[in-house]
Amino acid sequence: MFMTAAAPYAFNSNELWTLGIAAYAAIVSTFVLGWDAYKWLASGAKIDLSASTGMQVYGGLVPDPKTYVSVTAWNVGDQPTTITNLGGLYFDSWWRAYITRRKWARAFIITEPSQVQRIPYRFEVGDQWIGMAEQTEDITQMAKDGYLFFVLYTAKGGRGQRVRVKVRPKENGSTDNE
Repeated sequence: MFMTAAAPYAFNSNELWTLGIAAYAAIVSTFVLGWDAYKWLASGAKIDLSASTGMQVYGGLVPDPKTYVSVTAWNVGDQPTTITNLGGLYFDSWWRAYITRRKWARAFIITEPSQVQRIPYRFEVGDQWIGMAEQTEDITQMAKDGYLFFVLYTAKGGRGQRVRVKVRPKENGSTDNE
């Protein structure tokens, strides 16, 4: 058997330009596809939450001596949504609160968290919503002993947005509710 030696193929200048343009187009189109996928995944209503304990209501005709937990939400996304519910989840361990997130020790719903912005509430982009729940001894004890979260549920579904409730000690050493 005879082996014939073949000369290596040599690209001419038109073929090199075509190959370079095709490689550049492949890189750019892959980047654009990734960017579109990111935009699609990141779009929608995004809700930032904060919770404050030891809140009191001032003003009005009748003084209110109760203490409240206030939940403030902001829609910082690019689409409106509807707030459907405000609830709470209590976990007795760190593992259940942050890793499994499913085996809560107690769960509850706050039936009327806002007198002004009643649920269901159309939550537009850039809006702020404030809900309140009475800070009872039970709520204070759950926040001190374990991991208490208030959860804002929206029409988007899923597990909802949650924020941990922490009872701040007052300057004299007692808690907000005492």
